[in-house]
Amino acid sequence: MNLDKCRSIVFALAMGGLFLAALFVLLGGASPVARADPGSLFISPTGSGTECSQANPCALQTALSLANDGDILYLAQGTYTGTGAAVITLTRSITLYGGWDGAPSGPVTRDPAAYPTVLDGERARRVVYISGDITPTLDGLIIARGNATGLTEGCPTSSGNPDGCGGGIFAYGAHPLIVNNIISDNVAALTTAGYPTGTTGYGGGLYLRDADRAVISGNVVISNVAGAADCGNGGGMFLFGAAEGARIEANRVLSNYATTTNMSCAWGGGISGGPGGALIRGNLVEGNWSNAMGTGYGAGLYQWYGAAHYVGNVVRGNRGRRAVYLGYSRSCFEGNWVVDNLTNEGLQLYNSIGGGPTLINNVIARSGGTTFAAYGHVAYPLTATLLHNTLVGSGSGYGVYVEDYVTLFLTNTIVAGHTWGITSTYPTSSTIFADHTLFWANAHDGLRGTNPIDGDPRFLNPAAGDYHLGPGSAALDAGVDAGVATDIDGDARPMGAGYDLGADESEPGHRLYLPLILTPFPEDL
Repeated sequence: MNLDKCRSIVFALAMGGLFLAALFVLLGGASPVARADPGSLFISPTGSGTECSQANPCALQTALSLANDGDILYLAQGTYTGTGAAVITLTRSITLYGGWDGAPSGPVTRDPAAYPTVLDGERARRVVYISGDITPTLDGLIIARGNATGLTEGCPTSSGNPDGCGGGIFAYGAHPLIVNNIISDNVAALTTAGYPTGTTGYGGGLYLRDADRAVISGNVVISNVAGAADCGNGGGMFLFGAAEGARIEANRVLSNYATTTNMSCAWGGGISGGPGGALIRGNLVEGNWSNAMGTGYGAGLYQWYGAAHYVGNVVRGNRGRRAVYLGYSRSCFEGNWVVDNLTNEGLQLYNSIGGGPTLINNVIARSGGTTFAAYGHVAYPLTATLLHNTLVGSGSGYGVYVEDYVTLFLTNTIVAGHTWGITSTYPTSSTIFADHTLFWANAHDGLRGTNPIDGDPRFLNPAAGDYHLGPGSAALDAGVDAGVATDIDGDARPMGAGYDLGADESEPGHRLYLPLILTPFPEDL
């Protein structure tokens, strides 16, 4: 992908983020007190009648049947169940607020932590079904114990026959705002849907298909499973189809499984899918599994085709063969931390078509024997560009491993702590253009390229995940202008006499840093 295009699109999306952040505040995100009006309906687990007022709340299904576009539904503390295929089905642009304190009069007060509101699928049905050209809002709810087994309408078929999709939330052709919820203990497919083999569950927690302008922000997506019988794709969430303007931001995606079986058809323990137009930013993706035996593809992040923008995510403590897997990707992967994963590879690129990915200002460290790998094919040769990346091993393995029909451009890279720094297994079909690479603590540097630099990068505290450059680093002012104007923290480049190597641009003089891994979300929102 063209670097200018990559950066300009990210900038435009960031500006849109400022608008959306302001919008969330205006919608009540800054205060738990809201004003009741004729468009407000009030709900409790024991509600009855059709008044749906603050003094006389009604049942959830009654309120849903009465609600019109623009109405706000306040749900009191308690557990809500349903019948049929889903606990709730949304076909209008309404807002569901959890955490209402249930007071019969006075200002409407919400506190989802103090007054938990649970939508419970009882392991018998989906929790939320959203369909159509609508923009509903879900805010402050606990969406739990959903089961989409056998609900295959709208599921993809590219990875095998579907067993079900969207255990917690299923959204197709809609533009939902799903913010500040806990999405937990849902499964897309608990058993097979009648196919003998090669069946797949998609999106244990969330399934989003053709969800242009969707906003998924501030949620905790935890302990969900895509497939419990066979293959699984997207334990925490699965993104598919059109996604122009979609934003997956500031979520905590924790301890999800693509599949709980030992099947190798396991894709995306945390987040699967990166369609073009989507911004995947500032998420903590931690402790997820591809499959039960720790193999599969993309334990943290998985992409198969697409041109999403991955910015400022923290991917750590995930288990599988690769922490991040980008297949046929045209994405911009910028300012991410892929650190301390229990995987064989930190990040793998696989094949490309119509242009390859661009990786800028990333730290990929201590995530298996191979920190970065790139594979191509004679029919789908891979071209990728890496600018200002920090690649750190644990004292063995490969820093950069290239195999078959790959053209790789590396500029201003740090490669440290490996047996082999840069290696091409089939040099007759692949080419590596490495320029201004800093090599340190590798048993063999391998392909050094042009203008190599040797010396200690002097990371401030790598044991704690802090890969900022310390005083006396050999990376200071040692690079070349690669067209990258900021670093992993958003600091301007250059600050000194030249461009620093790796993801960090060190400010001259003394500076107090927080560890990279503790500051996962950019401060522009």
